[in-house]
Amino acid sequence: MFRRGDDKQLISLLKTIGSIAPARYHRETFKQLAEMVEKEDPFVGVIKRIVLELNPHCLSKLIQNLIVNFMVLGRGIRDKKEKEYHVHLPNFMVISPTMRCNLHCKGCYAGEYDTTGELTFDELDKLLNDAKELGMFFFTFSGGEAFFRRDLLDLWEKHGDCYFQVYTNGTLLDEAMVSRLVDLGNVMPMISVEGNREETDFRRGSGIYDKVINAYQRLYEAGVMFGFSATCTRSSAEYMSQDEFIRTMIERGCKIGWFFQYIPIGANPDISYMATPEQRAFLHKKVEAWRHSKDFPIFIGDFWNDGPYVDGCMAAGERYWHVISDGSVEPCVFAPFAVDNIREKSLVEIAGSPFFTYIRNQLPYNGEDNLLRPCMILDHPEVLRDAVHKFGAKPCHCGLEKILSGTIPEDLDSYARRIKAIYDPLWEDGEKEKYLKSLEKEDKKELLERMNLPTSSRS
Repeated sequence: MFRRGDDKQLISLLKTIGSIAPARYHRETFKQLAEMVEKEDPFVGVIKRIVLELNPHCLSKLIQNLIVNFMVLGRGIRDKKEKEYHVHLPNFMVISPTMRCNLHCKGCYAGEYDTTGELTFDELDKLLNDAKELGMFFFTFSGGEAFFRRDLLDLWEKHGDCYFQVYTNGTLLDEAMVSRLVDLGNVMPMISVEGNREETDFRRGSGIYDKVINAYQRLYEAGVMFGFSATCTRSSAEYMSQDEFIRTMIERGCKIGWFFQYIPIGANPDISYMATPEQRAFLHKKVEAWRHSKDFPIFIGDFWNDGPYVDGCMAAGERYWHVISDGSVEPCVFAPFAVDNIREKSLVEIAGSPFFTYIRNQLPYNGEDNLLRPCMILDHPEVLRDAVHKFGAKPCHCGLEKILSGTIPEDLDSYARRIKAIYDPLWEDGEKEKYLKSLEKEDKKELLERMNLPTSSRS
């Protein structure tokens, strides 16, 4: 392990990781990261925080499992397996082993799932083993509240070569749980917060904000990698887009943060609770500004606005899918319809299923290349409706007929038109050119062909 705070050793580590990467994309990426450290790029601030603040065991697991196994070696395995099976494979999956939860948050996307059935430990163990055979070493666990399942800690320990991101409300992260996470080293909690105390307690319940902050403190003092998860609603979006919010999260020890948008698919769907297209666009502007400022040393992901960073929509196994507690496999956490089930089909069969293949073959949706509008739920809602009807996908919880017919589809279509009017000028005025430049280090032909780029000279 390199010495903490030693830039030369950090640069050497990044170059070494790049040198073992089987894919040109990662060779170029880690070379670029090494150069960013040399030039003291603003992004390097979060890397240095991670190196300096994590428990040594947690840091070692992050480097070996997340960076080497998942980002670098896993890509090589998947590329070989794709050629072997003639199917596109995801690089990770979201797993919700239970839908039980101790909170009842307003508008929870998972609030209508059946809470009686769960994936067993053996089913989860097999799922991870099968996934690793295909080159997957990173998994997101959600729910429900994943920490209800104490046996998951044993699962994560058994798969010590993987890295696990766990979305949680944070209320079960007591001292004993945090101590176990230190011992594991390969688990990164992402604790939900709705911005400030007022919004968090309004959506999640009185006193929850303080419990979240206490969980942050325990994780920070223990040196566990962790971050925040924030869902933008019409009432919370303004504060979440302010510098004060991000500074607070950094001060609390978060190294990473994920922004999501409220989607009217769960408990009591409410279109008026959605952040407006204008609020979503302003968040995009702020996130890009934070990423280029040394004052905000934190990695920020913006699930909807970051389409250009992940080549568009990630659903249906393009990059991930969602396995829920009865084994059904949804194309996306926010598209709760399924045709396939891990209890009936192998992962390779699911990857090649007509339902998922059809969705992937639509990319970019409607033939439009604006990856700032990547989503078949918010930005091209007719794509989801068409796929569900075409393949008879079953709703995975009650009430989903509301997003297939009635007033909600009309409202989503209106939202999509407003997003198009705002985002198309942004895409053509520089964002598209920036994305095309990022593809210069990519050697996957399908990504290049989508953007009508030549593939013959890539290697």
